[in-house]
Amino acid sequence: MSRLPKPFAEGFNLGREAHFNNAKIVFSRACSEPNPDYPRWSRKRIEETCWELLMNGYLNCEDLIDPVVTFANSPESYMQYVDQHPEQSIKMGVTF
Repeated sequence: MSRLPKPFAEGFNLGREAHFNNAKIVFSRACSEPNPDYPRWSRKRIEETCWELLMNGYLNCEDLIDPVVTFANSPESYMQYVDQHPEQSIKMGVTF
């Protein structure tokens, strides 16, 4: 006679299942701590590799920092682009 496992309870549960079936969550940030690829990929190696890719033209970051605002307008711009409407920019730059 086969015994079927008991169905999971609804909702967020950090019981037995969470301790034995650990999910591996992968983020797009290569430098998250703890770095799961360390020591093969140290923070220094990540930075050097990214810089090399950028300097050799493999990465185009022309539109990455947009908008670029003046220091005087930075508080209002931060509120708009970071707090209220983050979908309107990837990274906000500030000129001094």
